Amino acid sequence: MANESQLTLLEREKTAAELQTLSRQSVQWLVQRIAEIKNIRAVPAQVRNERNRYTRRFLLGGLYFFYYNPKTKDDLPYYDTFPLVLMLERYPDGFLGLNLHYLPVKYRVALLRKLIGFGAIYNDQDELKRIRITYDILNSTRRFREYKPCLKRYLNSNIRSRILAVQPNEWDIATYLPVQQFKKARPNEIWQDSLQEIRKS
Repeated sequence: MANESQLTLLEREKTAAELQTLSRQSVQWLVQRIAEIKNIRAVPAQVRNERNRYTRRFLLGGLYFFYYNPKTKDDLPYYDTFPLVLMLERYPDGFLGLNLHYLPVKYRVALLRKLIGFGAIYNDQDELKRIRITYDILNSTRRFREYKPCLKRYLNSNIRSRILAVQPNEWDIATYLPVQQFKKARPNEIWQDSLQEIRKS
């Protein structure tokens, strides 16, 4: 359908079951297909237009896109206005989550796979539904130390769009898409800072 985003089209062409193997051929296919997307910056708008993605609330352990305008952006060295967030904890005024965009792609994939291996929750059809993970678990072991640069606190009042759910069978593809929208610094500079933080932890 013409209204479908590249995220949806990629998922249709390459099933999550195939991507789960992370074979060399699967990765090469995915990288090539993403490179063929002529206007990668248009993907967020395409995803936003898929109305079946809209949800009224975040579920713990789910993965979401949304547009965000940080309250303290003037004090931040950099920030992402289109985060890809794994929901950890909910508060009255917002939530705590992991914005995977703060990691280079291969680190995003590695962290997500470790989290799935640790705390995956499946439905009756044995399909991944969400991840059971908390900040306390992440902070209690070096096994998940890649989480540290991703940990962000978000305010509901500063979300600038509807909440856009990423379906579990799309998680692999979503982590590969270079749709981060960083402000005040280039992605490579931010990722270098993130890797330094991981090495020090």
